[in-house]
Amino acid sequence: MSVLSTPLCRCICGSNRSDDFDPSRVVDAFADDEPPPCTAPMHGYLSYCATTDQPLRGVPIREGGLWLLSAEEEVAMVTLSLYVNGFAFTHKGREHSFSLSPFALVRNCKFQATTSEGIDLSDFKCFKVSLFTQGACFYFGVRATKAEEREAEEERSRWVIDISRAMRLVTQSLFPPFSIACEPIDTVALTQRRLLAGYLLHHDDMTIASVLFCELHPQGRDHGKLVVYENETCQVVVMEICITERSTCCEKVGISCSCFSIEDHLFSTRTLAERKLWLRAISNVKVKLQNRAPSPTREDLVDYRHAIREHIRMSKAAFQGQAPMDALLHRQPRRSTQSGMDGGEELRGFLLAPPPAPVAPDPAEPNKLGDFGEAAKSGFAHHGEPPLSPSDPVEAEGTEEARAAMSAAAGASPRLEANSSGRCAPASNLAPRTP
Repeated sequence: MSVLSTPLCRCICGSNRSDDFDPSRVVDAFADDEPPPCTAPMHGYLSYCATTDQPLRGVPIREGGLWLLSAEEEVAMVTLSLYVNGFAFTHKGREHSFSLSPFALVRNCKFQATTSEGIDLSDFKCFKVSLFTQGACFYFGVRATKAEEREAEEERSRWVIDISRAMRLVTQSLFPPFSIACEPIDTVALTQRRLLAGYLLHHDDMTIASVLFCELHPQGRDHGKLVVYENETCQVVVMEICITERSTCCEKVGISCSCFSIEDHLFSTRTLAERKLWLRAISNVKVKLQNRAPSPTREDLVDYRHAIREHIRMSKAAFQGQAPMDALLHRQPRRSTQSGMDGGEELRGFLLAPPPAPVAPDPAEPNKLGDFGEAAKSGFAHHGEPPLSPSDPVEAEGTEEARAAMSAAAGASPRLEANSSGRCAPASNLAPRTP
């Protein structure tokens, strides 16, 4: 049965072009109560293909004309077709299609430049679709005159919100059913210092994303750690990521983007609320380390877990349940670090020594829509990004327009901050510290 021609039975791609894209089905969720740990036999971990050449599912959920800004300073009108798991357009008689992955983002941008053909790019309401783990970035725009500026803004916002929802749906479709856990597993000694645990997507390489069960441990001596297991039974440790007071923890800045990184490891959560929870908990561990706090006692751990559960309980009223759905990426054979399969090679990284101090990003940026190196698949997928105007609503200042777009896309979400390069922002103090 062809994946391309057959719509999914439990997703939003529908069976014909008149079917509506229903954003209410793409929601954040926390379960009411923490479920008992899994006792059924479970082996290995889930992995999915994360390449951009996978077939697009069903029929387009939205189509429309947009201006494509290419790396060769060309501005061309294309018809962009948005699918439940990717997008496609035709350029110079050639059709190009790109499937989405959990490690992608969309956001507004603005150019203050004029092409060699005399086209003023400030006349366009632009946004970018960044497939950042693939090194590709696409710039689209809605042309606006003075009289039509408001309509162009609204058109751009609709595209950005719909694309961000498709990205979130791809991400959520890869997770097995689970609830955030705070309590340790009695029969597994390593989990006795658990503060927070749940499934995260891990970027293994350009082609593979794995679903791993991660568990945050508090400070002990001079570091905390994130223990990564194959699955929720916590029988096999894939790796341990050391967290020190100097560890770099960043979030990707994009509309409804749920990606964050710890040192060189890139993760994606199931929802924005879960990313906020993970970043807050990791930030609290780092603060304890900065203040040279002693290793927590058993009573301290009980208090910390209670604070996390209370945070989940207080946030739960804003969320609704999420229906199960088919995975929107090709599934790989289940892997295991014990059986000698591929997983152990790709996910090695036992970080016990303190990492080096973070290096400030290189401020050097290209100053025009010019040579960005050879593009992926064609000349319009930029490997570099032009500088941004300080007036840019999302990438430079995070103005009211950007916050409104975030709110419209996903409701309440963590505060996003852009650094000088506009790419990755250090996680800020997202909530009061746990005592």
